[in-house]
Amino acid sequence: MDRKVVEQYRLALFGRMVMGVSHEVDNHLSVVLGFAELLQVLGPGEKKALESAGKILSSGEKIAAIIKQFSHYVRPHTPVAEPFTLSAVLSEIVLFSRYDLGRGNVTLVMPGQEAAVRMRGDSRDFALALLAVLLNGVEAMAGRGGKLTVGNARREGSWQVTVSDEGPGIPPAVLPRIFEEGFTTKPEPLHSGMGLPVARHIVSGMGGDITTENPPAGGCLVTLRVPAG
Repeated sequence: MDRKVVEQYRLALFGRMVMGVSHEVDNHLSVVLGFAELLQVLGPGEKKALESAGKILSSGEKIAAIIKQFSHYVRPHTPVAEPFTLSAVLSEIVLFSRYDLGRGNVTLVMPGQEAAVRMRGDSRDFALALLAVLLNGVEAMAGRGGKLTVGNARREGSWQVTVSDEGPGIPPAVLPRIFEEGFTTKPEPLHSGMGLPVARHIVSGMGGDITTENPPAGGCLVTLRVPAG
């Protein structure tokens, strides 16, 4: 897969997420404006004035973090292989994707030991692959809600990062085609059918692979296997 295809998908995916990012920023901005108005009516040195200033500072820092991480991950770049942890990637992408990952009564369940998951590759590319899988899981539960669970396990020198949803699963007739470039069962233009193909390309470039299955208990389980770094 050409690098331009990866970057085109990155821009398309992050473009879809702009509304969610603006929602998160607006929430914190409301706090800033609310406490700024309160400061106008409070006398200098009052305890509530100091507390309000602290709230403004905290919300301002959160806005800055959201914009910083979104800008970092959306920016086209030449891949650089370096060590990174799953915890760092997850904590940073959740900052700006929280709204999109929680749409439709979906609850994101994070792993408990992600700090120990160390890999080697381009962290921004791996984040793109992980986001594609996560958002697929959210869409699979549209209209019904459920848990979107991220897990990890060490197997024979590799890390297995799993994403499971509580949706209807992938129809058997569709399963063989999900990694085909441009294949989608969802309405365009918001869906290009490039999420899983790009994710597989990125994970393969790290020396790993990606598989999907419909567990007996229901839903869909996606496993990203990546060599330990």
